[in-house]
Amino acid sequence: MFQSIRFLKLSVLILLPMLTLPIISWAGEVGVYQLSTEQRTEPSLIHLDQLIQVARERNPDMIAAKAEWLAAKKRVWIDSSLPDPMAGMDLMGGMRETRTGPEEQRFMVSQEIPFPSKLWEKGKQAQDEAKAAFERYRAAERDITNELKRSYYELYFVDASLEVIEEVKGILKKFENVAQARYSNLTGTQRDVAKAQAEVSMTLEKLFMLQQERESIAAKINALLDQDPMTEVGKATLPVKPALPQSLVELVNLAVKNRQEIKEMEALVSKAKRGKKLAWMANIPDVTVGFEYTQVGGGSTTDEMDGKDQWMFPLRINIPLWFNKNIPQIQEAQKLVEANRAKLQAAKNTTFYEVKDAYYRYDSAMKIAELYDTAVIPQAKLALTSDQAGYESGKTDFLNLLDSERVYLNAKLAHIRFLTTALVSHSDLIRATGIDLEGERHE
Repeated sequence: MFQSIRFLKLSVLILLPMLTLPIISWAGEVGVYQLSTEQRTEPSLIHLDQLIQVARERNPDMIAAKAEWLAAKKRVWIDSSLPDPMAGMDLMGGMRETRTGPEEQRFMVSQEIPFPSKLWEKGKQAQDEAKAAFERYRAAERDITNELKRSYYELYFVDASLEVIEEVKGILKKFENVAQARYSNLTGTQRDVAKAQAEVSMTLEKLFMLQQERESIAAKINALLDQDPMTEVGKATLPVKPALPQSLVELVNLAVKNRQEIKEMEALVSKAKRGKKLAWMANIPDVTVGFEYTQVGGGSTTDEMDGKDQWMFPLRINIPLWFNKNIPQIQEAQKLVEANRAKLQAAKNTTFYEVKDAYYRYDSAMKIAELYDTAVIPQAKLALTSDQAGYESGKTDFLNLLDSERVYLNAKLAHIRFLTTALVSHSDLIRATGIDLEGERHE
């Protein structure tokens, strides 16, 4: 019985280190995490600026929004142009057996000329719609850019977290070696060895979860770039810490002037106002001018003289008589003005909220990230080093050592998380204000 128990203990001691060997490696040309027993290879690096450039060239939503804007620009020429002229010909006369008198052939050309202000307002209305389409295109560009930035920052969080866990796993392996040495010298317990091995094994759970998260983020990046979903995504580089020189009030004022959704609704309000003017102008008559030429042929009897050719300039004016149609058009246009004004105010309210929310998320995350970088992590590392030395000398309990290791690990991961939150919040601020905050440069 005693020998069976001893054999079981020895089996556990042999198998646990084997289970905790590094089994995660970088594979592929651009570095997607895969479970493997092969040696880890360094992945290629990807840069945010390169991804944004690819998205602007290939993202389907961006391409569609740009095409709609370019199409709207053509509408200006269409709506401000005169209607097509009309041309016709009447053949008057007939067979000489059934008709007497000269034969006539009449040629007609006419052109409808709307009241000049109507064409002017229609052209301006189309320009307002083109402006709105342009702002929709810029909004789509910034939405996709912001979404790509957020995905990239999350990818950086995962990659940086994996490095931290690998670092801590190396530290735990050292603990395990020390615990085994002390156990061999009868100065330690087998429990310390088992706890060290179990702690190493638990890091694998974190690695597996991060791997799954990385695959999801990579799939989203591929979708934004219009790439094959199986395309491998490289390792994210450390982003530059963003600066925010503007105050909250300055950011709100910038957003009111530059936010794409606000400028779009301003253009649509202007378009609705011009639509109301056009509805009133429906009561103004339009003019149709033309030219008619009548060619008179010879008569049916020899004693009749040939007739003379005739020409004239007919002038016609339409009569806007049906007020039951014009009055509802005016009322409809007025309601569209009210609706677009309400949407404009809603866009402003949404912008104010988004700017304020992103500003405070960025401010708090940056402060906490700085606190972890300058205080918490150095203190946690000092405590870990001290407890490790104390355990090796037999002055510190192994549980205290593991506690210090967990504090250090959590501090490192929290620092990366808060830094990522700051980066994401800064990107949200750029989206909410509509411009680049560093230097206030328009794209």
